Amino acid sequence: MRRTDFADGAPCWVDATVPDLEQARRFYGGVFGWAFADQGADSGHYTVCLADDTPVAALMPPQPQPDGAPPLWNVYLATSDVDTAARTAAHHDGKMIMNPMDVPDSGRMAVLMDPMGATFGMWQGREHRGAGKWGDPGSVAWNELATPDSVRADAFYQAVFDYDEQVPIGDETFDYSVWKAGGHEVCGRWQTTDMSPQWITYFAVTDTDDALEEVSRLSGEILSMPQDTPHGRIAQVRDPLGLRFQVVGPVRTAA
Repeated sequence: MRRTDFADGAPCWVDATVPDLEQARRFYGGVFGWAFADQGADSGHYTVCLADDTPVAALMPPQPQPDGAPPLWNVYLATSDVDTAARTAAHHDGKMIMNPMDVPDSGRMAVLMDPMGATFGMWQGREHRGAGKWGDPGSVAWNELATPDSVRADAFYQAVFDYDEQVPIGDETFDYSVWKAGGHEVCGRWQTTDMSPQWITYFAVTDTDDALEEVSRLSGEILSMPQDTPHGRIAQVRDPLGLRFQVVGPVRTAA
């Protein structure tokens, strides 16, 4: 699906800090078929990942990280006013990691940590609104927040982004909510203590099992075997550089 705009609070972009750009390019180029556009030395060699010539994500060389932060795909939530949103987040016990700053010819950004310890970015797009595709193979399909405290997380993000709704869809054993913005489901919130607080990225693939074969061939690790769900066939993997993410493709039909 082509994207040109994002409601406040909707994930709009992902990027990842990697210790070896060339190895990351080989891995993700093989798994997702991406091409790459290095933005040059002035940008610190920020490298845009392209699916069918459309920007869908980015890779970058090592950057300062919060103490104890796991290697992750960084999720950016859209906002029409990053300065106001950042102040609101700080007022509600968010921690500023990178103060609002302009990215020349692109937009304005900030990086924060929520009260439970999950890091995320804010993005006020100008020339660069966000990913040009969403949900198509090779692009982001979904993002969700894993947090140990659903009540506190719901209150924090609602205060900052004023979601239309936060709709519980789980049960007593599975505390999950879908957050809506701009009239659409944009991301999820999952209460769990099985991992550190973090935003999780799901990438769409044409075939989950084929993608896992490519992950293994390129020295990645399969962390969970594929499972069929109402939302697709999902598996968790880790790339050779330590970044975890999910892949999701169509459920395979019986022959």
